[in-house]
Amino acid sequence: MFKLSFVAIGAAGLFSGCASTSVPVPVPGMAVGKFVNFECVGGRFSARASDDGSTVRIRTLHGAAELERKAGGVYEGEGYRFEAAGAAGVQLIHNGKAAGSQCKVV
Repeated sequence: MFKLSFVAIGAAGLFSGCASTSVPVPVPGMAVGKFVNFECVGGRFSARASDDGSTVRIRTLHGAAELERKAGGVYEGEGYRFEAAGAAGVQLIHNGKAAGSQCKVV
């Protein structure tokens, strides 16, 4: 009986630890699963981080895309590059051209 109780308590602790783990968002002000608006020098767009932080969905005047996480706070896909961190601040690049720089969550 004692062994069974110990296993049950250990399993409960393991699962409660999983529930409390938070997913870091790419940019302060973003929330997992919710679109936020960005105002930038040169444009505006909306972005939403996935539940596990592996992708960011963006919506712009030119369309929408699902971007995959790369190294260093960069998300890329479908001709877009979302830079969530770096010396230039938050920026969005589309087909090699700046679509917005110095972006802030509004």
